[in-house]
Amino acid sequence: MSRKYKNVRERNGKFYYRYDSKDPATGKRIQKEIGGFATAKEAEREGIKIQAEKIHGIYIDEKKITLAEWIDEWLEIYKATGKVKQRTVDQRKSTLNAAKKIAGGLKLIEITPLFYQTLLNDLINSSKNYSYGYIKNFHTVMNMLFTEAVKKEIIKKDPTANIEIPRKKLTVDELENLVELPEYLEKEELAKLFIHAKNEIDRPQLFRAIYILAYTGMRIGELCALKLTDIDELHKRISITKTLYVPRGIDEYVLNTPKNHASIRKIDISSRVLTIIKEQIAWRNKFKMEYRKWFYDGPDFLFINENRHMGCPYPPGELRKHMAEVVSKAGLPPSITPHSLRHTYTSLMAEAGVELPAIQKLLGHSSDEITETVYLHVTNARKRAAVEKLDALMDNLW
Repeated sequence: MSRKYKNVRERNGKFYYRYDSKDPATGKRIQKEIGGFATAKEAEREGIKIQAEKIHGIYIDEKKITLAEWIDEWLEIYKATGKVKQRTVDQRKSTLNAAKKIAGGLKLIEITPLFYQTLLNDLINSSKNYSYGYIKNFHTVMNMLFTEAVKKEIIKKDPTANIEIPRKKLTVDELENLVELPEYLEKEELAKLFIHAKNEIDRPQLFRAIYILAYTGMRIGELCALKLTDIDELHKRISITKTLYVPRGIDEYVLNTPKNHASIRKIDISSRVLTIIKEQIAWRNKFKMEYRKWFYDGPDFLFINENRHMGCPYPPGELRKHMAEVVSKAGLPPSITPHSLRHTYTSLMAEAGVELPAIQKLLGHSSDEITETVYLHVTNARKRAAVEKLDALMDNLW
């Protein structure tokens, strides 16, 4: 039956279309076939599409490269652009390692939109409780991966295009206990954190690091990358021009450019913050003199490593760990991290009456949904308190 359909062959009850192609390595003519169709007509129809694409110069002979193989190749291409930081490359690699475990052995052409959508749905519903943010990031990286595969003519279509990123359906209990506000500290809680951090005699830098984070809104990587030359005592400003990345040991640290253009900024600081910075500089200089024999011969960082490789930057991981211990001693929620102090800074500035655009500029971003959420929460509470004053205003008059 298949003989009346040109170039169609039947094998074991399935139909295949045979066509001429060119070996990309040798340039020689080779015969290929596409198949597994239920009917000869379906096979011929697919063959007609291939021939039409070849005539118009848009035919792509899809390779049999696996997802895992393409991931490794794409990462090399991505890194070679020179436009991304090593930290970003490492983050992409970590995300794609998860994709390798799930479907690394499949060929790219076997990953269909339906397969990919099911993959995302399975992730959001898995027992590992992946967040929507994780799934969104996973999809972003996979989209980059497949977009490049289409550009390089490895596959014809991007299976990640026009995909719906799933959200986990919350139970009634989860909805009732849903907390929309990010974690930040109220004034009384922040004071408690300061007190306990100051009591850490064996960690003299910890209190000053926490204080500066809370009163400047800096990211932890920005704080740990600060050099003495970034402090402008005369104008009471701190210049943010870099961020610290520690891929392995602290002696192999990397100074990267900030997260984005808006992150390059100058932060105005109060007299009290400047006093804390001067205390840190005095302690640092004394420490350097005491251990000058072993002290790191490099840039003068404001916050320094006190153990091996003395004088290298204060490791962000160590700061996180030490702060977590103080948070626990202070009886504060264990979810409070150095990043929570950025949100605390937002709340303090909002309560002080600073407008949102000014706060965003000091934080180093043009707009941010989380910052806006904290700001509105604090300012709405202030508005409510102002409204309640209306009652007291008239209480004694009638």
